[in-house]
This record gives sequence, C-alpha cells and structure tokens, in this order.
Amino acid sequence: MKRLDKKNKRILVGALLTYAFFTVLTLVLFIVRDAKTLPVTSVINISMDMIGMIMGCVLFVTCLIDVAKTGANYRIYMYLLNVVFTGLMTDAMAWMADGISSLRICNILINTIYYMCTSMAACLFYLFITTQMKLGEKRLLNMRRFLDLGLIITIAVILINIPFGFLFTVSEDGVYKRELLSPLSNIYGYVTMIAALVLISKEKKQLERYKIITFLLYALLPIVVSIFSTVVYGLSIGYPVTMCIMLLMYCIINVSQGRAQAANARDMEVASAIQLGVLPRIFPPFPERKEFDIYAYMDPAKEVGGDFYDFFLIDEDHLGLVIADVSGKGVPAALFMMITKALVKTRCLGGDSPAEALYKINNQLLASTSDLGMFVTVWLAVIEISSGRGVSVNAGHEHPAILRHGGSFELVEYPHSPAVCVLEDMEFAEREFEMKSGDVLFVYTDGVPEAMNHRREQFETDRMLKALNDAGDDDTKEIVESVKTALADYVADAEQFDDITMLCFKYHGGAGS
Repeated sequence: MKRLDKKNKRILVGALLTYAFFTVLTLVLFIVRDAKTLPVTSVINISMDMIGMIMGCVLFVTCLIDVAKTGANYRIYMYLLNVVFTGLMTDAMAWMADGISSLRICNILINTIYYMCTSMAACLFYLFITTQMKLGEKRLLNMRRFLDLGLIITIAVILINIPFGFLFTVSEDGVYKRELLSPLSNIYGYVTMIAALVLISKEKKQLERYKIITFLLYALLPIVVSIFSTVVYGLSIGYPVTMCIMLLMYCIINVSQGRAQAANARDMEVASAIQLGVLPRIFPPFPERKEFDIYAYMDPAKEVGGDFYDFFLIDEDHLGLVIADVSGKGVPAALFMMITKALVKTRCLGGDSPAEALYKINNQLLASTSDLGMFVTVWLAVIEISSGRGVSVNAGHEHPAILRHGGSFELVEYPHSPAVCVLEDMEFAEREFEMKSGDVLFVYTDGVPEAMNHRREQFETDRMLKALNDAGDDDTKEIVESVKTALADYVADAEQFDDITMLCFKYHGGAGS
C-alpha cells in the first residue's frame, strides 16, 4: 500500500477542514440558539442530524484515504456522501431557524437546498449502483437522459417555489409550513428509487448478495421514511437513516473489495512465482565449468516485471547471455517478457547468430503483438568459451560495463540498434569482442542508473561504476551485491519505479588456460 503524496495530503486536509467547519458551525448555531427554547422534536432532529454529519465527515475522509492509497473508485459514492451531508446540515439549520422572523429568508433558502438534496441523492444513488454492476454506458444512455431531464425539472420546480410557495412556505414569523403540493418534490426521488429497485432485481447476478441487501435498504428505507415524514410532520429522520445505510454500504463495499484484492494478491503471488521460476536462480549455474562464472539478480518494481535475464549453453563451447527490458510494467510486460525470453533461447539454441535471432524475433513479435504498442530493449551475446571471443547485439539497451584484468570497470559505448518490436525487417548490427582471463562483463537494465531517491535524483552510471570498482575483480556475486548495496543506500525507502536487473559474467580462460 502506497503512502499519501503531498497533493493527496492537501486534498485530505482540505476536505477534513471543510467538513469539520460545517459540523462545528452547526454545533455553534445550536448552542447559540439555546436548546431550551426549542421544542423537544426539534432538539431530537438536530441531534440526529449532527450525529449523521460527524459520521459523514469520518466516512468522507476515510474514502479519500482509500482513493489515494488503493485507487478505489469512490467518486460517485463521495458525491452522494456530500449531498447527504448537505441534507443533514440544512435540515439541522432549518430546525434551528424555524420560528425566528429575522431568519425567514435564510430559512427559505436552507429548505430549498434541503429539498434539492433529496432528488440529487436519488439520482447519484442510481448512478452509483450502475458503477457497482459495471454496466456499459450504452445500456444506460436512455435512463441517464431521463434522470438528467427529471432532475433539471425537479430543481426548477423547487426554485420556482421560492416566490410562489406551493411546496412549502415560511411565514413572516419565520415558521416553516409544508403545503398541499409538497409531495410533488418527492416524485422524482420515488421514480428514481423504483427504477433502482428494478435495476437491482434485473441485474442481481452482477452483485454479491450482501450488496443487494444493502442497496435494497438504501432504496426502500428513504421511501418509507419520506412517506412517514409526509404524513407525520415533526420528525425528519430521512437523512440520518440514509447516512447510517451509507456507512453500512461503505463497510460492505470494503469487505467485497478486500476479498477481491486478496484473490488478486494470491494470483499475483502465483504469477510472480511463475515468472521468477523461468529465470535461472541456481548459482553457480554450471558448477562443472571452470572457464567462467555467472551471477544475476532481478528485483521487479511490482509483483511481476518486464525485465529478464538468461544464460544457456548452446553447445559445449558456446554460451548465450541475454538481458532485456520490456516497455511498461505489471502483468502485460511480464507476459511479453516471457514470450521474448522463450523466443531468444529457442533461436540461439537453433544456431542463429545474435543478429539473426533478433531479426526473426522482431518480425515474430510485430506480427502477433504490434497492436499492443510494446517493445523490448535487448543485449544479446554469444561467447566462444575456449577462446573468449564473442559477438553481441545491443538493441536499444544500456551500455555494458567491462573490467579488464588489473584495470577498472568502464562503460563500453558504441552506437546501438533500435529496440526489438519497433520496425519490421529491422537489421541488427553485431559487434565482436574478446575477453581475456580475469575480465568481467556487467550488463544491467535502466532501473539501475535511473533509480531515484526522495529528492528525485537518479543513481546514474557514475555511482554504478564506483560501486562496481569498489568490488574490484571479486567473484560475480560480490560484484552484483556491491551495486545492490550502493543502490539501497542511495534510494533508502523511496518508492521503486522500475525493475532492477543485473547480470555479471567473469571469464577465467579456456580449458587449456
């Protein structure tokens, strides 16, 4: 789980302060109003509204944290939460302003907002359940048009009430009164909730049972409470009840998402194990061969990565070495990586030179995966073990580093060929090299020099070379460990953004050396 960045922290603090301000404001007004002068029903209503507001404040902040840390889709739920919170606040303020002539205009505006919130909450609830069911936009287009039109008409009717007073009025003495046509303001909410009930019933296979129960409660209880409040004026419990159901809904959704995340985590663990399983992990890999030593390491930025390394005996006198970096991250890159790795080994074992292998692999990948827009940088070499002579191809990859016996590590810089899976029929340039006894070759992916600390400063190749030279001509594992340690010290606990992969090859000379 990732930490909150500065932007999300500012949003979180701003939301918390906003909610806290309106909650405290309502409390202060309640204290100033003096509860002793209010009817018992008003005190009960205000108290329930304030409890609901506090609940809404906690819920909203919790949702913000979830969104920032897990990327959960709570957008419509949070809109709905804001509307319900506004409904609670305006209801509490309306009860406090009732009977105060100097607050008549304020009371009218507060009740107008309160009436609007009912319709807006119904509309947002319908939209929310469609996102939970993951229904396509085309299937809901006509209903969305109806909802939008109905909401506009309802809000217009509520606004027209201000001068004409056919839904509610506030007398010159500041006393609120519900008029005969007041139920008209609830028609949109009733129709929308009934449509939600129909949708839940029709698409129930898209939801878990406990989600269905929660959504039914949200749709049915406000209707029942609204009818009760219409018949019996004096107790407005609609929004407090709604907020309680929203709390239950949040808990249910979190349980559902937790189960899904646990299943995904298990799948990713299996995928990671499979990916690591296809990479050579036993060192030394060829203990019977004394002519060379190899060590490699990979640390994916996510559970699975797009980097890979490999080494294999083509025959008794030829060794294949490869390191590669697939564009992108996560599962798509990992799948692409496994395909590329298999193709490289198959081509080299089939007798192709590095350039021939990459030419054929390039066309194969373009023919089957060109629509994915992915590519892979590759460093591929075949070394003749008896002589130390080798042929390599660098397809858009990092410059290798080499240590000549008795010297120090230096980058071997030369023009690269383009990456694999970029252009069809690409010819890849080969480069010949020769290793003497005691020489060491170090190849890596860009996750090494581009690793960043908290100040967003990269590790860079200079620090990598220093770490390599600190290890000197030690065995290959010690050389890789030296770079790992330097990286860890430099990056500290900053987040890893890219896969880190390294391969080190030390040549001891041919069998006769």
